[in-house]
Amino acid sequence: MKWVLVVVAVLLALGVVVVLIGLTRPKSHAARTQSKLTHSPEEVWATLADFEHWSEWNPEVRRVVRLPERNGHFAMNVVGSWGEAATEITVWAPPHRLVTDMDAGGFRGRWTYELSPASDGGTVLTVTEEGEVDNPVFRAMMMFHDNHATMMAYHKALGSKLGEAVVPSQVEMK
Repeated sequence: MKWVLVVVAVLLALGVVVVLIGLTRPKSHAARTQSKLTHSPEEVWATLADFEHWSEWNPEVRRVVRLPERNGHFAMNVVGSWGEAATEITVWAPPHRLVTDMDAGGFRGRWTYELSPASDGGTVLTVTEEGEVDNPVFRAMMMFHDNHATMMAYHKALGSKLGEAVVPSQVEMK
């Protein structure tokens, strides 16, 4: 019986430590990635903006379900390995800029997609994530999370969908 109390006390102490660590971590974060594609901005945009088919090429997305408009904007529920994320398209400027605001409960954030013409006729795609995590336990777990990983996988999957190998890179935030 005494060992059960010791185990419970240790688990409670670990829980307190995790919460305290989370409370010292910032609620918000930002990360940016970039890749060069051989396709034109219009061709990249056509794939990027075809939300209903994201699950066919993006391994992070299981399905996309259209929602009623929010604030006059296109809205969808993006379902992935993380769960569900109600997502609103807040900026729609084809073929150069797309901004998605999402709320996945424990995570709220924004992805900004910027497509710039490259000198050789291709496209430079920059993706910026600005996120916020309220729960201190989740913030503590973010210590072990690479904020760039999902975006890097996104670039590679998009390139694969377009028939090219893409080598994304992290871009320093200013």
